[in-house]
Amino acid sequence: MKFSDLRLEQIGETELGIIYKGLTHNFYELKENFLSKEEKSFADSLQKIIQMKTSFSDLYNFDFLPDNFSETFREEIISVVEMYRLLEKIPSKKVFVKLFESLIKLIAPINFISNKALFAENVLQNSVGLKQLSFFSLEKDFEELMINSLDEVFVFHKKFGMCKVNLILNDKGFENILQRIAYSVGKEFSLTRPLLDARLPDGSRVNATFDNVSPKGRSLTIRKFSVSPLTIIDLIKSGSITSEAAAFLWLMVDGFGANPKNILIVGGTSSGKTTLLTVLSNFTRLSERIVSIEDTLELSLLDRENWVALEAKQSMDENIGMDDLLKNSLRMRPDRLIIGEVRGSEAITLFTAMDNGHTGCLGTIHANTARDAIEKLENKPFEIPKSRIPLVKLIVVMNRTFLGDKFVRNVQQIAEVSHMEEKVLLANLFEIQNKKLVRTDIPSNLIENFAHENAMEKNEIKKEIDTRRIILEWLLKKDVTKPMEVLEVIQSYYFNSEKVMSMIYESLN
Repeated sequence: MKFSDLRLEQIGETELGIIYKGLTHNFYELKENFLSKEEKSFADSLQKIIQMKTSFSDLYNFDFLPDNFSETFREEIISVVEMYRLLEKIPSKKVFVKLFESLIKLIAPINFISNKALFAENVLQNSVGLKQLSFFSLEKDFEELMINSLDEVFVFHKKFGMCKVNLILNDKGFENILQRIAYSVGKEFSLTRPLLDARLPDGSRVNATFDNVSPKGRSLTIRKFSVSPLTIIDLIKSGSITSEAAAFLWLMVDGFGANPKNILIVGGTSSGKTTLLTVLSNFTRLSERIVSIEDTLELSLLDRENWVALEAKQSMDENIGMDDLLKNSLRMRPDRLIIGEVRGSEAITLFTAMDNGHTGCLGTIHANTARDAIEKLENKPFEIPKSRIPLVKLIVVMNRTFLGDKFVRNVQQIAEVSHMEEKVLLANLFEIQNKKLVRTDIPSNLIENFAHENAMEKNEIKKEIDTRRIILEWLLKKDVTKPMEVLEVIQSYYFNSEKVMSMIYESLN
């Protein structure tokens, strides 16, 4: 046995698998029988019918099926699969939900199916979804799937981190999955085009490599799209940020609707940058027109009507980059520009836009600290002049650490950017001290300038931050974490702050 294959102890269990602690990584052992024998036999028959590998006569072996089950199944499941050509491509979220709801209704009267939601999703994932990789979709706590070769399958679990999965893929089946993904996004994946970077119809990010550039075999990486985005209350609840720091960022993003600040979120891979970007973006007022630019769509701004989401496009026929989209967005009368990740030439365009009066810009960049971010912006491929860098007023640093038995993503630093002569200066307004994010004693020039811009005293700004902290702590106390409910309170505060505060104080008394 390899050193890396040693299992030490069981540390968790779900409906689908058992998690063991290992020396170099944990292990996720898929259960062979998470469905009963009868459920599995019925599920296999339905899957084969959907894939047109067998006929409806297979269902004669099952007693107690509702009347007209076959006819309804043909009409509501098979017809949809054929209409959207789901044996050739991955279904969109809307179509999958339609199939799921129809199947749930169909199997509702069948008593031997214990967990009908799990059964229905299992049938659909194994027939028109990710098939061999259906476990990844079924297990809700998986964040990322990584396939290095047919016998090297890993997942990243929200609680248990990196886990190796006891799965050996079928070569032909794996190739079928890759080609269905490529077909779904209108891209070629072959020896001549060995790199595939795409977004699944459900929003998940996909990257695949052909075996001429990955000699161990074709690889696949999928980062799951979060159906329900986290809110600022979720982040406070998990310890990712304090209510005081969150209230401060809320005011800086909002800017009283008139003077919002340009903010960059920095951090390493999977540190939570995009999550925080989504959270901060939802502090903007519904009256503002937002244009977001991303390499692959990940932001979720809920049900905003005045939001245009732009996505870079690279295919055989066209190549529209982030910079192209950003330049175009400046002609779209945006109140806010949100850049999913600043990587190259779009940085110059972004800073030019800031210099021309576009305030409240938000974006992310890969860097470990605020100082690293400044140095990165000054050098290739960005090459932002030092005189322009202070157009970004705040840099928020995210970090991912392993704490106890789980990974924790939290804000490590909130730094104010300013300048003196030709030097770019950083002042840590919030930083980690004794493992906790705290407000430092460093005075903020930003607060002073902010007060001047809004014809207010510094104490009034501090009082406003404290008021917003009270709102966030009230939402936390009431366990209000649903995105639309949190958004409603925030937007209501903009419309009638006195009414919102009166409601909060009344509920506390």
